Amino acid sequence: MDREQNIAPPNPKDEVLRKVGRNLLIFQQIESLLKMILGNSKVQGYVRELAFKQEQRINGMQKDMMGQLIQRYFDEILSSSDEEPQRPRDLMEPWLSSSFKIAVDAVFAKNQLEAFEMMREERNRLVHHFLPYWQSDSPENLIQTSDYLDKQREKILPVWDHLKFVAKTMQQARQELASYMGSNEFDQQLKLLWLQQSLLIQLFCDIAMQIGRADRWACLTYAGKLVHMQLANDVAQMNATYGYHSFKKLLIASGQFEIWDKALPYGGSRTFYRIRPDHN
Repeated sequence: MDREQNIAPPNPKDEVLRKVGRNLLIFQQIESLLKMILGNSKVQGYVRELAFKQEQRINGMQKDMMGQLIQRYFDEILSSSDEEPQRPRDLMEPWLSSSFKIAVDAVFAKNQLEAFEMMREERNRLVHHFLPYWQSDSPENLIQTSDYLDKQREKILPVWDHLKFVAKTMQQARQELASYMGSNEFDQQLKLLWLQQSLLIQLFCDIAMQIGRADRWACLTYAGKLVHMQLANDVAQMNATYGYHSFKKLLIASGQFEIWDKALPYGGSRTFYRIRPDHN
């Protein structure tokens, strides 16, 4: 007798129960992927707070219902809006904002939303309304229920596959970002951005626009006196904070200004500065 003939056909009741568990597991994995993607898709704050902020975000959505997760996914991930991060007005230390989005057209987004809503309805049917299908004493009903569960699986697989692809893409992007953030290039760029957003540089910009001549050049010595008057503490900490002991070196390092050392008739020079045209 062949080995295949020794294998008994699966029990219809056991098959239905197996497929119920299989589909429930897929729904749970979909929910888990949504929470993972959303929890890691956006973080902003001071560098020292980023880990805590992300943990808060992840924990905050653990009790969200499937419908809420879907809405957030389409509002935050498959969204064409590009909102500016709400950063603190006065930055006193490095502050970062990072977000992950997927650019899609309106037709794709609409089709995906319909697929996700269908998935949610199928999940609710299985979790909350499956009992009418469960008639264990009816072989015919068990066969129909088994077929229904197979069809349900086929309907929700595209959503699962989509989320797995997005999760993989996001993980790759996070790895690339982590690699970049650990590089000297990022360290230098971060220091530059911090300097450019400092109160000192912002004040020098304001002064240049207020006292600059018709050609926009402003006397650095006079501007420096005004800065001393308004930001005495920042000036005192300038070398310790940014590594520059003169206003001229500070402005050059920021990359936002042109510097002109005008020769004087009897020797020496007077330094002028103005905002670079590409930073106006």
